[in-house]
Amino acid sequence: MDTETPRGAETPRDTERSMSAETSSYTETPIVYLVHGLLGTGHGHFAAQIRAWHGRLRTVPVDLPGHGRCRRDAADDYFDDALRYLVAVLERFGPGRLIGASYLGGPLAHRCAATRPDLVTSLVLTGFAPDVSRDAFLSLIAGFEGLAAQQPALAAEYEQLHGTRWKRTLDAVTGHVERDFERTALVRAADVAALTVPTLVLNGSLKSVERAAAEQAPGWGGRVRGRVVTGAGHLVGHDRPREFNEAVEDFWRTAHDAPAGP
Repeated sequence: MDTETPRGAETPRDTERSMSAETSSYTETPIVYLVHGLLGTGHGHFAAQIRAWHGRLRTVPVDLPGHGRCRRDAADDYFDDALRYLVAVLERFGPGRLIGASYLGGPLAHRCAATRPDLVTSLVLTGFAPDVSRDAFLSLIAGFEGLAAQQPALAAEYEQLHGTRWKRTLDAVTGHVERDFERTALVRAADVAALTVPTLVLNGSLKSVERAAAEQAPGWGGRVRGRVVTGAGHLVGHDRPREFNEAVEDFWRTAHDAPAGP
């Protein structure tokens, strides 16, 4: 089995036994952590990547607190608590390559790489742009509940994926951003450039702000690169999975001086 699903409240304890039995066979296989966006799941946002990398890479799709199969509910200090959970997952499974999607997975993945570079060997930020204003960020979050109110089928999908707690999760994210935006959700271009790990900003061409971020990323400095996938929107790995996978694997080959898989 080359896909692990952490589900515990503090750390993924329910995978510990299988991990200890299989560790020796995984020692040479790179680990890839997949961190979803708001009201997504690791399997939902990265299904195509999990399939494509099966047998070559060890994927760990992370469901963040309040999402999917994670038993941990959303806390009032959402971004801090989710970061603690994400770090616990990486500590449990070991250092690896981190991919963060959108404006939940992206900031959390960035904070993880910034605070624990010993656990992150490289970082991919996708469906992401830096320097988003507080008002714009809150507007993005509000859009989820607004759409769900207008589209009962979408609300039913959220409830199927996350249970009735999905509204509480939105409230927790919103509240933390309102109280402490700059420390929790804001990521500046200079913050990305300050990372010590190789970083790729990988966005689609259909979202102008995100396209511009990927185009400008090499100019931010540090170890940052950028790439645009033509014809893709916000969720590049979903819209153009083959091109997304190729871009990520090209980045890994140069970032790690080795092929992406064994």
